[in-house]
Amino acid sequence: MKISIVTGPWLPVPALQGGSVPRMWHGLAEEFAARGHDVIVLPRRFPGQPDSETTNGVRYLRLGGFAQGGSIYADLVKDFFYAAGIVGCLPAADILVVNDFWLPVLAGIFRRRAGLMVVSANRFPKRQYALYRRVARVAAASRAIEQAIVAQTPALAPRVRCLPNPFDTRIFVPPADGRAGRAGRTILYVGRIHPEKGVAALVTAFARVSGKFPDANLRLVGPSRTEQGGGGEKFLRELQTLAAGAPVTFSEPEFDVAKLAAIYQAADLFCYPSLAEKGEALPVAPLEAMSTGLPVVVSALECFHDFVVEGRTGLSFNHRAGDPADALAAKLEAALADWPRTLALGGAAREAAQRFGFARVADEFLADFAALLAAK
Repeated sequence: MKISIVTGPWLPVPALQGGSVPRMWHGLAEEFAARGHDVIVLPRRFPGQPDSETTNGVRYLRLGGFAQGGSIYADLVKDFFYAAGIVGCLPAADILVVNDFWLPVLAGIFRRRAGLMVVSANRFPKRQYALYRRVARVAAASRAIEQAIVAQTPALAPRVRCLPNPFDTRIFVPPADGRAGRAGRTILYVGRIHPEKGVAALVTAFARVSGKFPDANLRLVGPSRTEQGGGGEKFLRELQTLAAGAPVTFSEPEFDVAKLAAIYQAADLFCYPSLAEKGEALPVAPLEAMSTGLPVVVSALECFHDFVVEGRTGLSFNHRAGDPADALAAKLEAALADWPRTLALGGAAREAAQRFGFARVADEFLADFAALLAAK
């Protein structure tokens, strides 16, 4: 098959500035190429990356791109100009994978030869799928996203399928020496330092329970700058104020996956307290943590139900409570108080995460692409 993948205007591929979606399509592209398919990725142009290159059997053609801002309306305008600029450059292909707002509309009208269109749905739908009349498949990252798209656009129901976000299970492995017997206990968060991610609730919750567990500390790893998807300097200062007096460390984002895996391996409990009811699709960070054998605590968002089963593969708290920080504090206190039971969740968590590896998810995508072409 000839497969084109367009990853959108915001982040580079390979993922020099992070982002689970760029990492996802970078990894899948290499899996597709390793199996003999002709793959071209069209990411944004980015300083330090050549406009054109071939690596590990994948061709890269970098075009356009913008820095993401804080206004969704301004970003939609930027995205329109990005899509209009690259639609004429799309090569003829069998399959065109798109992770972009406007390109499915423009490619469907002006570039039919670009291939059967597969929209990668990695955000909660905002009724835009009514515009995507010419897509062959909507690949929803989770069952929650699949159900939301179908509810908003029933006519698309036969073309929507849950195809999850993968990650590299070969890199995210448990620490060689295990976690039992460590002197201290590190609670880890990896992700954007943004209000919708619930990090304020996490810092507040930890500050409330830290006095009862003097061996525990909290580490937050991720970007706070707005151009990298963070909440900005003001929000970071608010978090630092909330953390005053508690053992909380703020670390810069780590984009090297091997070094990121080492961060997970050095931790003892992972917490991803997202509050983004209309934002999350299938966050990869909790899966990466689980793959290293970390027990996880997540919010009760529906997207987490695809891999977190309460008390079996992880723990969840009611983020819809009147005080989410209080609900999270209670869950953290229970997890730290019964540490042997909490640690025991790590084995089941690792097993649950393995089905999201690149090889398995590539099988699902390629089988679906083949079925679409056969139906055509």
